[in-house]
Amino acid sequence: MITRRTLGIAGMAAFAARAARAQEGVPRAVTLIVPFSAGSVVDIMARPFAEALRASLGGGASVVVLNRDGGGGAVGAAATAAAKPDGATLYFGPSGMVTTLPFLVRGLPYAWGALEPVCQTFENIFVVAVPASSPFRALPDLVAAARARPDALSWGDAGPGTVGNLVALELSRRNGLRMTHVPYRNSPQMILDTQSGALAFSMSTFATVRGTDLRVLAVVADERQPALPEVPTLKELGQPVEWRGFGGIMAPRGVPTALLQRLEGACLEAVRSAGYREMAARTGQIAPPLGAAAFGTRLEEEYRSAASFLREIGLAP
Repeated sequence: MITRRTLGIAGMAAFAARAARAQEGVPRAVTLIVPFSAGSVVDIMARPFAEALRASLGGGASVVVLNRDGGGGAVGAAATAAAKPDGATLYFGPSGMVTTLPFLVRGLPYAWGALEPVCQTFENIFVVAVPASSPFRALPDLVAAARARPDALSWGDAGPGTVGNLVALELSRRNGLRMTHVPYRNSPQMILDTQSGALAFSMSTFATVRGTDLRVLAVVADERQPALPEVPTLKELGQPVEWRGFGGIMAPRGVPTALLQRLEGACLEAVRSAGYREMAARTGQIAPPLGAAAFGTRLEEEYRSAASFLREIGLAP
């Protein structure tokens, strides 16, 4: 039975929740900027995460996804970096926009440190995929053809500085290959061009090629994947490429510490939610949560690796 006393207690609890949220400075409306187009793998992951984050933040907060694609992810990262550091604008995407693009894109309107880590939300498994009609039945076949015909083979990826791009560049460096790079703003077109044979291969996430007729020659992972048990890793094939796909939530630098900690807690709770983890499993992703400190350490390690690698191959100043 609902009594005045019950209503009074409920009202006090709601007031306390609102007061606590206001004290923490959590905005009522949060925008997650996704640096790729609607329908991309990152976008597909961001939408259930937004719902889980809304529930984690509580207090009537709304969380919406905004796609700001272009520049291999630079447009979305730049928009986040330029936003007011009040927690209302957050970045949901791969690490490369902050760890590698600053070395590759001249005039980039942000630099290392412009975005600060909140929490890691995903890992991507990348694959080397060729058309179903491709004469290349195994990765060594592709490598041999590229070595024999410099600049004749082309590959597609999501753009400079992305994990697929770095993997292809390192494969080229390790094997003395010269191939033609074709960057794509959206994955569906890259898949269509790979299927048609316009591309010799694509360096894309497994989630992107899953369900297509593309033939996967290798996975970029530490071990074989349950969904592709017959496909060897690059390391098994004598190609110990260390680049890995991962990403998460980042905020414009300058968000107050207390608010950043509140966002971190809500982010980790959202990653652990059943809905988000189920989505990750369905799309072939991995969702290992990392707090701000551990995520930040991983970003810094990749930034240092990118600086060394890109300088070694002549792409970084």
